[in-house]
Amino acid sequence: MKRLLALVCVLCCLTGRAMAEKKDWTQEEWENVVMSLASDEAEPVPESRRVNYRSGWLPAADKGFINVLLISSDAPDIDRNFGRADAILVCRMNLRTGETRLLSLPEDALVSLPEAPEPIALRYVNCFGGAGLTARCVNDALNLGISHFCAVNMDAFIEIVDALGGVTMELTEGEAQALELEQGARRLTGEQALRYAKLRRAGDGSTRVRELLSAVLRETAEGGSMKQVFSLADLLLPSVDTNLTTDDIMNLIFALFGQNQSVSFDTMGLKAEDGSLNDGLAAQSRKFLYGEE
Repeated sequence: MKRLLALVCVLCCLTGRAMAEKKDWTQEEWENVVMSLASDEAEPVPESRRVNYRSGWLPAADKGFINVLLISSDAPDIDRNFGRADAILVCRMNLRTGETRLLSLPEDALVSLPEAPEPIALRYVNCFGGAGLTARCVNDALNLGISHFCAVNMDAFIEIVDALGGVTMELTEGEAQALELEQGARRLTGEQALRYAKLRRAGDGSTRVRELLSAVLRETAEGGSMKQVFSLADLLLPSVDTNLTTDDIMNLIFALFGQNQSVSFDTMGLKAEDGSLNDGLAAQSRKFLYGEE
């Protein structure tokens, strides 16, 4: 008993010391991070200011459903997923029927970040704590029950799109010129799809990434065979940062072939007048994802 009490005392001392050593942001430090976020640095937030995902951050999954936050990240190494998010979508799937609802979130919407001195754009949350922290912030802002996350490096899309046999996108005149293709509906190879996603001067780049992600998901769900989907999973898994288990992934794959399978997509404007994601918009997102009035 004495040894146990001594151990508890030591742990309390260490915890207290660690808490005492933790410092608030200085104005200079915060300004430097904000400048880095707007730059091309691969990991703009110092390691000392990043947090690791904790399983307790997210709620348990709904029975018969799965809610996943999908993120495309510009992190060069997905094992160190602290890059910016190019696209952020909430996916809710009925595991019995395969009915899928995709809600696209505005990456530039402002959210509160724990311990940060001011709100930041949603796409930057990933730099501070990866997809797990992003899911937590979205849950807090919109009162959603996101239980899982899946972040993928956009470079992985070359293999994924090629495995699908390409993906069809509707190209504007500017996009077609940049890709040296004709305007209109065109079947893009993996390399072309990545170039399409990274176009920044021909309109809204983040919208383009969302459209590409939704097209890949639709074509996988609506036209893929079971064998093809398993092949895609083999390609994708080494290139993702996720808390989905093997059982979760198997359930998702089988649900894609549910007898009532369908994909609904919405790009609701979820920003308030002050540019934030706030609780007043929660009902709007829950109505689409959960069918709540």
